[in-house]
Amino acid sequence: MISKNLFLGIRQYDCDLSLENFNDLIQIAYTLKDIEERPGYQSWIIDYSFKECSNNPVIKLLRESFVKCCRDYFKIYDKPTSYKDIVALWFYQDWKSNLRKYESQGFWHHHGSNCYALSGVLYLTLPEGSTTTYFSKNFNIVNDTGDGKSISESDLIQLPKLINKWFIYPTALPHRVGECDNTDERRICIAGDYGFLNTPR
Repeated sequence: MISKNLFLGIRQYDCDLSLENFNDLIQIAYTLKDIEERPGYQSWIIDYSFKECSNNPVIKLLRESFVKCCRDYFKIYDKPTSYKDIVALWFYQDWKSNLRKYESQGFWHHHGSNCYALSGVLYLTLPEGSTTTYFSKNFNIVNDTGDGKSISESDLIQLPKLINKWFIYPTALPHRVGECDNTDERRICIAGDYGFLNTPR
């Protein structure tokens, strides 16, 4: 498994899916409806009930790839059988005429405060002019999730503009979504959360 340390505890991993698998995921993204209670155009792949939402083989491969990268991040290779992987995965899409655009693309958030949890993002498409996820070098963003107006442009740092790679980071790390350029070509990414539970027998 090839990985690369980036910044702020973020690691970049190769994803071992095939080009055909990635194309299949793009087609799946186009068929799914958005989740009304979540901002932007998001669609579940595996939801927080932690039940598999699809028996599609490519979804299973995607989940396995994400879990493999997260276990490597934590250096958990031979997990005791009493531990259970907890995984949620979803699509986030945007395009020019998207009626479910986030009101503020600058909304800072994190996915939780569990020190034993990770989040990840993988870009399937990045149209020319679109941007990747933003993070901040300014620690104050931890106490200023929201519009982030106190964070200057010089504090911002973005993920590399690469498709079909996993970027894995601590779940508590504040971030905000990237923007789609002035085009109806979709910017499609997969986001995910990972944790594990001890389930004594």
